[in-house]
Amino acid sequence: MHNVQKKHIITGAPGTGKTTLINLLKSTIPCMDEVSRKVIIKEQKNNRNGMPWGDINRFTDLVFKLTNQELLNSHAQVCDRSLLDLEAYLTVENKIIPDYLRDFPYQEMYHKTVFFAPTWFDIYCQDEQRLQEFDYCLKLEKSLLEQYEKKGFEIIILPKSSPLKRKRFILESIL
Repeated sequence: MHNVQKKHIITGAPGTGKTTLINLLKSTIPCMDEVSRKVIIKEQKNNRNGMPWGDINRFTDLVFKLTNQELLNSHAQVCDRSLLDLEAYLTVENKIIPDYLRDFPYQEMYHKTVFFAPTWFDIYCQDEQRLQEFDYCLKLEKSLLEQYEKKGFEIIILPKSSPLKRKRFILESIL
């Protein structure tokens, strides 16, 4: 896992504008898409239950494996979420954190600074891969902040502003 380019993380609860922001950033720098959504789509298509609101342990295993592959093979500078998000999801559900997550070399793989998209009721909407209620997103947000702080990351809260302003904010911070 050595000699991997450290990635900047954009994280936050579901429906906070992360994917919109990543899609905008792609025009300027290489970005890694959210693995969780890919896993959920595949699970739904194959009539399986590996989702955060279904079999969260299966979901965690699938996201971990796919993320690991993508981290090692990607030249992305920014990624939509990180593996630490899985620890936050598991914590909200009072599940045991698997050793492979607890022992993951987060500091080797990711930059110390994390961009955090806060929950924002005005832009939140559910879709086929985002079934969570807004109240759940608030609980997850708290857990995400706790997990990142516990692992020693510095959190920069993104402004509740237009996607283009957020893009400029991130580019000015990392370039």
